[in-house]
Amino acid sequence: MKLIKKIFEIYKVPLLVSLTLFIALMALLVMRDPVNIFLAILGCFMGAFILDLDYIIYAYFTDPEKTFSETLRGYIKHGDYPNVFSYIYYHRDDVEEKTLQSVLFQVVLAGLTFFIVFAPLSVFAKALILSTYANSLYRLAELLARGNYKEWFWVLKEKPSERGVKLYIGASLILLLIVLQFL
Repeated sequence: MKLIKKIFEIYKVPLLVSLTLFIALMALLVMRDPVNIFLAILGCFMGAFILDLDYIIYAYFTDPEKTFSETLRGYIKHGDYPNVFSYIYYHRDDVEEKTLQSVLFQVVLAGLTFFIVFAPLSVFAKALILSTYANSLYRLAELLARGNYKEWFWVLKEKPSERGVKLYIGASLILLLIVLQFL
């Protein structure tokens, strides 16, 4: 129960984004099969957590010698999952050059969103990709509001201005809405 409470405490907005996307998918795909409805729910809600796999990748593969990595691995080893989520949330700025929380991964996700419109993928795959993309837009907007948006663009030699990031977010939202229209 403590784990579920911690997840809802930390992931309020990403879960709300996922729920909104699920409702949109239900309306657009007119799903009646209970299995497809379950797969859509599962895909949408898993998409809220995909970006945080960055911290697991960092702790085990990218830089396992750092204090952040050792502490996170300790929580995971002892099965203390509420503290895993808390530690990731409160120390999210300690990890630089995140792989999944970057403009590079977001561009890959944008390409995948176009692909899923025309591909005969399962409802789960479509929901997972769309939810991850929508949550990545939320994370970028959150970084913009906090003034840390340049870390999202760590892969670029020259970082965009705040106005450029706002235009990028707007264009990405329009892309998401267009893709949803053609599902």
